[in-house]
Amino acid sequence: MTFFLHKIYPHIIQLVHRHGAVRALSANSAPTWQRAAVRVKNTETEKNNPYLELIRDTHDPSLHLKTIEEELQGSIGKALGKQGQKIRLYVQLMQQEYQRYETLLQQTAEDQQTIRKELAEVALAYNEHRKQAIQARWELMVHRQAAGFIVNNHQHVMEHYPIAEALPIDYDDKENLPKSESTRKEKKMQQFGDQLDWWQRVGRWK
Repeated sequence: MTFFLHKIYPHIIQLVHRHGAVRALSANSAPTWQRAAVRVKNTETEKNNPYLELIRDTHDPSLHLKTIEEELQGSIGKALGKQGQKIRLYVQLMQQEYQRYETLLQQTAEDQQTIRKELAEVALAYNEHRKQAIQARWELMVHRQAAGFIVNNHQHVMEHYPIAEALPIDYDDKENLPKSESTRKEKKMQQFGDQLDWWQRVGRWK
């Protein structure tokens, strides 16, 4: 269920907000899982919706509304937890490559060209894991935002899942090394922000 919800959860959230929840549950007062539970249970008017049908395959719409809410809440929590584990996995891989990088820097070998090549290979592997970690962290922000964690969501995730800077490919030219694509994107995001920032500042759920 965790894998399933992790894949379609953002679409479910979009449906809840785009089409509107039941009048009695306003978007400003009801948690996401409550609004989703209402739509899952409402099999008469909520027909032919592929995302809701997938949810109903796992959560029986004939159950009591509160039971469906609790099941969805638990599934959402598991999905967020799995995403956090994904970030930690990539960060751990980064740390392993960084240890290799530090070891190579301390080596004194006659064949400096070989050392430089190995350093570049390790740095590339490190930076690739970093790229994946940043992507996974962004996905967690999106999932948390959709789940209703609006206030300081970006700050919370950034503080709890810090990701180190990229490693230079040419260690002799750190200052003049062109910025990587991921670094340029991060700088752009810092300057202009993204939809998560917009949601947090003036979003429709405030």
